[in-house]
Amino acid sequence: MSTSLNKPGAKRYKVLVTDDEASIRRSLQLLLHAKGYDPQSYSSASALLADAAALSADCMIADYNMPDLDGFSLLSAIRAKGWNGPAILITAYCTEDLKARAQACGYAEVIPKPFIRGPILEALQRLCDCAEAGDCTKQGGRGSDCDC
Repeated sequence: MSTSLNKPGAKRYKVLVTDDEASIRRSLQLLLHAKGYDPQSYSSASALLADAAALSADCMIADYNMPDLDGFSLLSAIRAKGWNGPAILITAYCTEDLKARAQACGYAEVIPKPFIRGPILEALQRLCDCAEAGDCTKQGGRGSDCDC
């Protein structure tokens, strides 16, 4: 993975992180910040949806199983507010059926928990760069020049 995010003048992609588990939320926040992203973390889907500033984010990482709304409902609700960035679903319940449902809902990636940092960082780099270049639909679709 490129380290271009850490170079002076490089764009700091704003990434929404939503997970009800504080330890996962915090570890993602620290990892993303260290890699040059601008993470905004939320303990619930409702908290994210209540923050108008969330609509300016470049990408979202959302947990599937949260107490207030599941990851599918969250993506649907933020899309209804006009957000069109790429989204990554993280889940401890990763099955082929869940992956298919997540893609149908608009998630570009599904990453199983517990995860190592590599898959998260690789997915973010690919999705943010792809969306920035305008090479994909930003909603889990496939553009002609990228594999997002």
